[in-house]
Formats: sequence, C-alpha cells, structure tokens
Amino acid sequence: MHNNYYMPTRVVSGAGSLRNIPAHAREVGLSRALVVTDPVIARQHYYRQAVDALEAEGVAIVRFEDCEVDARVTQIDAQAQVLRDARLDGVICIGGGSVMCAGKGIAIAAANGRSIRDCTGAGNFSRRALPMIMVPTTAGSGSEVSQWTVVKDDEHHAKLVCGGPLSFPDLAILDPVTLESLPIHVAAATGIDALTHALEAYTSSLGAPITDALALDAVKLLSASLRRAVCAAHDVEARSACMIASSMANMACGNARLGHAHTLSLPLESLLDMPHPLGVGVLMPHALAFNLVVLPGKARQLVEALGVRGVASLADSDVIAGCVSALRSLYRDVGFPQSWNESQLPRAQVRAMAERAVPGLYAGSEGLTKTFAGITGDATIVCPAPRKMSVREAEGIYAACLA
Repeated sequence: MHNNYYMPTRVVSGAGSLRNIPAHAREVGLSRALVVTDPVIARQHYYRQAVDALEAEGVAIVRFEDCEVDARVTQIDAQAQVLRDARLDGVICIGGGSVMCAGKGIAIAAANGRSIRDCTGAGNFSRRALPMIMVPTTAGSGSEVSQWTVVKDDEHHAKLVCGGPLSFPDLAILDPVTLESLPIHVAAATGIDALTHALEAYTSSLGAPITDALALDAVKLLSASLRRAVCAAHDVEARSACMIASSMANMACGNARLGHAHTLSLPLESLLDMPHPLGVGVLMPHALAFNLVVLPGKARQLVEALGVRGVASLADSDVIAGCVSALRSLYRDVGFPQSWNESQLPRAQVRAMAERAVPGLYAGSEGLTKTFAGITGDATIVCPAPRKMSVREAEGIYAACLA
C-alpha cells in the first residue's frame, strides 16, 4: 500500500500575526474578498481591527456576518451567488469551525457554479476552490488547514462532508488574540474536538508515519495544555499550544481521515441536532477502546502521550484501559460530559442511528438516497478504522453512551 500526504496550506502563527492580514491577502491574490464570520465574532475587537486593516490597505470587502451554528447549504449557496455577482476574488473566514466550513463551502460552490449539496462527497467537483484565508477563533476544528468541510442540509435533515485536494485553504493565521474572549465551556468542547481528530487519525487504517507523528504530538500538546487553557483563561501559552495542536490534529486526520467516533456521531448531528463536540467527544472513549484492541503497539505510545507513566510491564488490556481512563480524567478536569441523556438520544432511536451510520462519513449526498430498510445487525459501517464495526456493535456503543 502506498502512503500519501498532502498539505499545501501555509500556516502563519504567533501573537500579532493577524495584524499582517492585508499583506497576506495580497499574497494569495485577494483584492476583493468576501469576509465570513458570525454575529458573536463580528463584535470582537480583533475582528474589527482586521477588517479595518484590510480596507485601509485597499482590499475591497463584502461582509457576511450572519453565519449560523453549523454551516448551512442555503447560506452557502446564497453567498456563493453574492460572490459571483460581485466578482470577488475569494474568501476570508474569521471564526470557529462553522464559519470556516461555511467559507470553504462558499469558495467551492462559487468556483464550480453548483450548489454545495451537489459537490459533497470526496472529490466531487472539478474546479479549484477560490482563494481562502482562514483565521480560527477556537482551538478545535482545525478546519483552517483542512480540505474537508461539513455542511448542514436542512432540507434533508442531514450533515454532509465535502472536500478533496482542490479545497485546501491557501493560508491559515493562528493568532492567540482570537482566543482571549473564548468562554470556558467552548474552550473545553473545542479542545476535546481537536483531541478526537488526533486520536482518530492515529488509529486510522489510512494512517502513515507523517500523520502518526502529527497526531501523537497533537495528543501530547493537548493532554499537557488543555486543562490550563480551559481553567486559566489568560494562560496565553496554553491556549496557543492548543491552537497549534488543533491544526496539527487536522493535518493528520485530513490525510488519514476520521474513524468510528465521527462516523457514529454524524446521524446524531444530522437527525437529532446534537452538537458536534458532544457527539464525537462522548463516543471517543468507546471508539478508542474498540479499535485499540488490534493496535497494542500504538496503545502503548498513546497512553504515554496522554500522560500516563509506568505502563511498560502492563498487559495490553490494561494499557488500553489506561488510555480510556486518562481520556476520561481529562474530560472530568475540563468539565466535558461523558454521556448523553434520553432527550439527546432517545433509546428507541438507537438502532435507527446505527443503521444511518452505515454509509459512512464521506458518502456525501449519495448517503441521502441510501435505503435503510432491511439492514441487518451484521452490516458493516463504512469507516477507515483498523477494526470493522457492525450495526449491532454500534448499537452497543450508543447504548453505553447513555447515562
């Protein structure tokens, strides 16, 4: 098997790096840009300073400051038309994962002259996305360096994944100033989201030495820094480390792809409107334990990356238990939930959710036409994980996640 690694996004990081955004806009060929953000970020001082600096340096901008929670097909398609009508050069995103996914979707749809719905799946568009600059305001999604975008299709009650080598952002600016106003609970949730990216990349069947190295170091950074980043809001060093780790985690999973935690979370997010970090975060310890059974060597490296020492003489099963225990300890320390309640996932819908997970994370709009009638408990969920998971096993994991 041949391993491939591709990451063309330029990353600029460090305190004050956002101040140079006008020069970076010119570097990627943006003289007329759509600036994408949400109503909360639009009120932040660093956002206003960045926009003012762009205009002062002659970059003409059109603002879209109403991005919703979750990037939406309707908003993406509407703004892609705005971009085409105004003959803008590309997109500048300043925000969290939803904002960056929306901006990426706009750049894809505008370049290809199609609804983003018709572009979903892996590599399902032919023209390079328009130039993009990403400025993350959380240390979580890593979308700033990712070829993938996740969009909510309200018409079909589905979340769709879209992307490929033609949709990498051109530039990511990682400035810790954007994390200064981040609420504690958001810092915790987005940090756990980043950790799931690293863990799933490290345990992926498509992993390679480069992605393993990035993922394992991201786990180390997050394990060492996330508690301080959440509990000490003004610990710039810790929050900067989490921001770097978030990008590293997505550099890994963008190539190695994502596993069972994300695959099983997708129907919950699509049909039950479960927040993404809550879905993948609660599932992660269970998915990790399931897959590490066939990865005993990686389990030993991972348990040390999670901060556990003295495991050399332990049996493989104890090492795996140590990984899960360390992960749950981190959850407790940052105040992240470890289960769902009946209102978040009704027990009566567990089997239906397991069946809905069968097409996998990267099916795109093709998954909308999937017929779920007649799927047996032995059916396999499509997922680049080292261990195959049946619908019946997925049911068991969902049930174990319920309080």
